[in-house]
Amino acid sequence: MICDNCKSREAVVLQSHTRRKLCKDCFIEDIRKRIETEARKQGIINANKILLAVSGGKDSLVLADALSQFVNPSKLIAFNINEGIRGYNRDDQVKKLEDYLRDLGIELIKSGFRQEVGFSLDEMVSASLKKGLKVSACTFCGGFRRKLINEAGIKVSADYVATGHNLDDEAQTIIINLIRGDLLRLIRFGDKPLRVSSKFVMRVKPLRKIYEWETTMYANLKGFEFQEVECPYISQKPTLRAKVRELLYKLEERKPGTLLKIIEQFDEISQKLKNEYKLSSELPTCIICGEPTTPGRAVCKNCELLIRSGLMPQEYQKYLPIS
Repeated sequence: MICDNCKSREAVVLQSHTRRKLCKDCFIEDIRKRIETEARKQGIINANKILLAVSGGKDSLVLADALSQFVNPSKLIAFNINEGIRGYNRDDQVKKLEDYLRDLGIELIKSGFRQEVGFSLDEMVSASLKKGLKVSACTFCGGFRRKLINEAGIKVSADYVATGHNLDDEAQTIIINLIRGDLLRLIRFGDKPLRVSSKFVMRVKPLRKIYEWETTMYANLKGFEFQEVECPYISQKPTLRAKVRELLYKLEERKPGTLLKIIEQFDEISQKLKNEYKLSSELPTCIICGEPTTPGRAVCKNCELLIRSGLMPQEYQKYLPIS
């Protein structure tokens, strides 16, 4: 089969949502152009400093590779977190990530849960189980990863934090927050980010309209060596995200392009919500860590989890919301 784009090279990819057959070069160029288009919409092209949250997986490698094609690498700085998961966090994989980023001209800085929070993710989960809490590892991980990434962005004076969330991730998140009725989180999504606190570095997702299978194909065609080991906690306790993911994949299989349509339609709705939404005041801050928290809360969700798990002094119990 000949590439539908260049009409000269052998096609290696069938892009299911467009029905186009593309060769290696045209496929990679298509992905890069779509990422650049989204990056321009999000306003990061003229930024002085962008922090890249990188895990060493395929999405973060594609993020770094694509952004370095149209953003001066001197403006990019990568940040990697060791969550402290036995059998998952591997030094050899981080070394490969560091070497690859160095070749692109991107500096890598590193940190970890134990170093910044005082406990590894394994320790947090173990403590919560002993207390009989029904809290998934993903709840701990997601909250503290966001905290550390934001703090790193502030330290390096980044204008934006760019993450490797792909289209599949974004569609799942939209559906999850619709189910939960979380309006504040919903209005933060879309192609144009919304700042809800002066203490948050603006987060952007240049890969948000790139399918996960496309980032996998891009990484393989480029010959990237990336971490393929799945986090062990994902299979231990299926989350709402896992259930939503399964449903969306079935819909996409029946009608290719469904996930992209969800994102595009939501972007239109999101913009209308942002035009009408006004922050009444600056978000309150947690009395323990000083991070922004939701109105009416004395402590943030991260600190609440540590207190309930018995990892912080019980004197803070009085500040917990009634549950």
